[in-house]
Order: sequence, then structure tokens, then C-alpha cells
Amino acid sequence: MSLGGVLLVGDFNARTDTNTDFIDCSQLSDVLLVPQAIEDTMPNDMLERQNRDTVTVSWHHEFLDLCRIAGLFILNGRTPGDISGEYTCLSNKGFSTMDYFLTTTD
Repeated sequence: MSLGGVLLVGDFNARTDTNTDFIDCSQLSDVLLVPQAIEDTMPNDMLERQNRDTVTVSWHHEFLDLCRIAGLFILNGRTPGDISGEYTCLSNKGFSTMDYFLTTTD
């Protein structure tokens, strides 16, 4: 039974640049026999993500691993109204993207 999609929103303090937030099946060995269907179900516009914040922090790997394991995709920089991945934090110290919208493909 499916209860529907997930939308997770918050200040994750994870600066990710444009690093991949999903498992790219084309980069995996054929030995693993990962179904191409995983990648085939993703719309093309979800594959590329823009982000004006080109910095990463040391724990960005854990955040991206969470996305991959839970099947969540970062919406920032992929949706109408934010196709360039605008900054989410503007302060006296500078600009960054730390606030994210995450969702499942459904």
C-alpha cells in the first residue's frame, strides 16, 4: 500500500554545489545488475540540478547519501521559479544554499 509522496523541507546546513543526489545507474558496473528502470522513471529535468552556491561543506556527503538512500531528490534548482538554484540564505557573511526542498519522484 502506498501512502503517497514525501516532501521534506528545512534548513539542512548542507552546501552541496551541484553534486548528484541520486544513484546514477549509468555509472554503476553492469555486474551489479541495477535495473535501468530506476533511471528511466526520472524525468529528464530532474537529472540536472542548478545551484548558484558552488561551495560544499564537509558533511554534504551525508546529506546526499540521505537523499540517495531514502529516494529523495533535491527540488532546488530543478523547478519552475527556481531553475537557477537561487541562494536560500543571505546574510552579512555572504550567500549560500542551506535550505532545501526534498521529495520523492511520485
